[in-house]
Amino acid sequence: MGELLEIVKEEISSKGMITFERYVELALYHPLYGYYSSGNAAIGRAGDFYTSSQATGMYGRLMAEVYVKLSDISGPDFVEMGAGEGAFAGDFLHSLARFYPEIYEKCRYFIVEAAPGMAERQKTALSGFGDKIVWAENIEALPEVEGVFFSNELVDALPFHRVRQEREILSEIYVGLEGGKLVEKTGVLSTPGLAMHFNRLMLILPEGMTTEANLRVSGWMDAIGKRLKKGFVITVDYGYPASEYYAASRPRGTALCHYRHSVNEDFFERVGEQDITAHVDFTTLGLLGQRAGLETELFSEQGRFLSETLPWFEESIRRAGAEGELVRAGQGLKTLLHPEWLGGVFKALLQSKGCSSGGLFARVKNRAGELFPDV
Repeated sequence: MGELLEIVKEEISSKGMITFERYVELALYHPLYGYYSSGNAAIGRAGDFYTSSQATGMYGRLMAEVYVKLSDISGPDFVEMGAGEGAFAGDFLHSLARFYPEIYEKCRYFIVEAAPGMAERQKTALSGFGDKIVWAENIEALPEVEGVFFSNELVDALPFHRVRQEREILSEIYVGLEGGKLVEKTGVLSTPGLAMHFNRLMLILPEGMTTEANLRVSGWMDAIGKRLKKGFVITVDYGYPASEYYAASRPRGTALCHYRHSVNEDFFERVGEQDITAHVDFTTLGLLGQRAGLETELFSEQGRFLSETLPWFEESIRRAGAEGELVRAGQGLKTLLHPEWLGGVFKALLQSKGCSSGGLFARVKNRAGELFPDV
């Protein structure tokens, strides 16, 4: 949007170059023109990208099975952080109402959505549920939670810093102006938090590497820890353990733009009209979770995590006398579970507080040990 580009230029002209994090914040979350805040985010097959819930309704269906098992241990609350267009919530709640009506009645469903435009789209899509869903602008506005905090492709959309290792100096990448155009510039670190980020991981980046550091996950994880009295945190997203994320094989980092189902590194084009993301450093999420009172229970591929739900899913179908749905679910299950499709692309992190999932996911190959090998 031309208006947003001019706003970015004006801020740089008046205040000097801005951090890449600030640029992403404006591009995605400017109140009027941001990609998400404006409500113009194009999600789905005809848009810029699609999520697991956009790909198949089976995603909400299987996560409902996860919730049923975990709610027995923790409590009835389910908090979805960043609900897109509401597809997941609709599939999740429809599944509960049909296959677990008693649990549906007890479930308290919250959506945390900071982008007003997206919240309005969600409320329209989910109007059939009446007052079953409660919206909150931030985690701090929630009541005390006993149950599950859940996010799908949320953390990768948080504004992030970009840095570059130049010999023995870690520099930050800023956004400046040259000849009226947005350009990258390097300078000293804007905050001690960047050095602390890499010190926490005990990492020195390879010389010449350009990569990212998401400092906003610190406050995000702290807020969850304060609101969660007892229960679980499920984070599903693109990403790696820190040892893979910051490996020499990724000299340009993971930052990308998504526009009409293609990816590019043209960060300063189509400002406010394309998504800007960076993969998730799951090691940092695990470490910050520990600081917030959470225990890391499981880290695995989405496909392996959700495969554990299949016996529960099949039993609920048989109990409802709807065996025909097992056949119809086939393609959706393959999309979510196959390691060469979404099952391998996304990772799932399960953390807990005040309780334990016990042996629920005992058959899943647990890669949690890879998150903290040298930390």
